[in-house]
Amino acid sequence: MAPSARTGIACLCAPVRAFVISGGPMRLAYAATLATLALLLAACSDDGDEPGDPMATWTPSGTVETPSASPSAVATPTEPPLPDAATKATEAGARAFITYYWDLINYAQLTGDVEALSSLSSSTCDGCWGAVGAITEIYDGGSAVGGEYTVAIDRVVELASNRQNFYGFEVAVSVRNAEQVIHRPDGTREISKSKTSRFLAYLLWTEDAWRTDVLEPR
Repeated sequence: MAPSARTGIACLCAPVRAFVISGGPMRLAYAATLATLALLLAACSDDGDEPGDPMATWTPSGTVETPSASPSAVATPTEPPLPDAATKATEAGARAFITYYWDLINYAQLTGDVEALSSLSSSTCDGCWGAVGAITEIYDGGSAVGGEYTVAIDRVVELASNRQNFYGFEVAVSVRNAEQVIHRPDGTREISKSKTSRFLAYLLWTEDAWRTDVLEPR
């Protein structure tokens, strides 16, 4: 079957949301349809993608270097270690963590192993679990090749709250993936073109570790 070029649906770059910190847990209320929630990690591309299938809008994207020692050698991706900088409750620690989080996305999409990615995602983070679900679905009989994400941090702002022991940051990032080939479980093959997407993440320092509490397109 010939490959098809799949593009993500148009992004909602300014979702209507209410972000509440004081007096209780953070909440992110979307005034949007189910199709809007399906944006997750495929939104806000600089490349002007046309609307596509809302059920396949998040495309995992990553790559792995194949050892040159033997033409028949098969590369075995290894889970990236948590950098020491990402274990610190500082702005530098938050910066290191968001980069590491995307390293885990790259690793997960190459292997289908979402355990580490899941452990660092809040149970209420729709964007996080959308990514986890998309990867899990592909690897239920399929695979993905190519397209490593590269991450650029655009802005880091400390979150304000009157809650005791509250510490976190709003982090705006731009991520770009190379072209990727997706082999679906049903035997079809899709091509995800290279594109740049922008996201907003809220990182919280919880139980002596960073956690991604919100991940949404911007």
